[in-house]
Amino acid sequence: MKRLLLISVFVLASLSAGAQKFSIQTNLLDWAALGTANIETGFAVARHFTIFAGGRYNPWSFESESPKLQVLNQQQTAYLGVRYWTWYVNTGLWFAAKAQYQNYTNTGIWRSAVKEGRNGWGGGLSVGYTYLLTQHLNLEFGVGGWVVHYDEYNFYESQRKLSARHEGPATLIYPDFVSLSLVLVF
Repeated sequence: MKRLLLISVFVLASLSAGAQKFSIQTNLLDWAALGTANIETGFAVARHFTIFAGGRYNPWSFESESPKLQVLNQQQTAYLGVRYWTWYVNTGLWFAAKAQYQNYTNTGIWRSAVKEGRNGWGGGLSVGYTYLLTQHLNLEFGVGGWVVHYDEYNFYESQRKLSARHEGPATLIYPDFVSLSLVLVF
């Protein structure tokens, strides 16, 4: 019990320290990608480093008018990483590395191909730039990719012909995100 109390006091003291910065952000481009809800939180651990965790979730599918096909970007994604800031945390140029887990089903908006990935684990790298808009509001741009291994991966040529081009485990290199995010800094 004493250990738990000591750890709690240490965590609360570190959270209230003036030099520590918290951030919470959402990627506007993910919301535009068929309503993918997303959030990321960050915590400054040094002048040039933050640790971050986040996720994306999209359960929706939409019917396309021409031709009658489903359009979807369903996913469940969670990630944890570290970000290096070249100038100071939450400002300027940054580089990041992360570990990520993902389940997803995707049909292209312009193509009718279907891709499904289950139990995907991997690591990613990204780069970006953060502009200070106000003392507590930033605008962030970023791009990133990742290497992922899916236990189950299916790729179908179209929704109408479900003849598989690939079924089974797969290791792939994918673009992971393009970011235009609003960031609140505390």
